[in-house]
Amino acid sequence: MMKMDEVTVFKALADPTRLKILECVKNGEKCICEIIPSTHKSQPNVSQHLKILKTAGLIEERKEKTNILIKVSNQMIFTIIDSVKKLA
Repeated sequence: MMKMDEVTVFKALADPTRLKILECVKNGEKCICEIIPSTHKSQPNVSQHLKILKTAGLIEERKEKTNILIKVSNQMIFTIIDSVKKLA
């Protein structure tokens, strides 16, 4: 697992689509095929957002047969997200 850099993490959190993706996998691992419809974005667009989240260390992925499954690396990220929501 990559060490999280706070600037990279905050940049990754600065996009509504990436926040939607995190919310989608908040309660457990999901296939990319389940994440795409929840974002209302194209598959290539979602893939780019997933790459940013992975680079920031916020998500992990694993392959199961033909599916790629995504999960949150550390649930503590939702404490940060919820705290920022209270400020807004």
